[in-house]
Amino acid sequence: MHADIVAKASGDAIVAGTVTAYLKALTGANAGKYFRASDSSWQASQSSAGEMTYKEEASWEVSIASAAWTAGVRYKFQAAESGTLHIPYSDEVIDANSSAVSIKAVTDKLDTMIEVVP
Repeated sequence: MHADIVAKASGDAIVAGTVTAYLKALTGANAGKYFRASDSSWQASQSSAGEMTYKEEASWEVSIASAAWTAGVRYKFQAAESGTLHIPYSDEVIDANSSAVSIKAVTDKLDTMIEVVP
């Protein structure tokens, strides 16, 4: 999974710091719960699905364990920079037959972008 993390004050790329990924099930047996990477469990409160790694420009990436994914379930993927200096980022993700499809919509202070990643 990837996220573009930019500063809300300037729109500049955030290239250092700590960015945490969150994965919330929207449907299925774990609907409303967050995947916790440390023990591959589902929690009622927001839990880290992993720490993201800076790649380039504003791009950060994380691999989320296969235990999190169930075919046909809808998820909300979020990325948050530890200082809350970023524009909020989220994706709706659908695991369709174990191939995640991502639809991204970012609208705060930016034009809406839609990206489909097979």
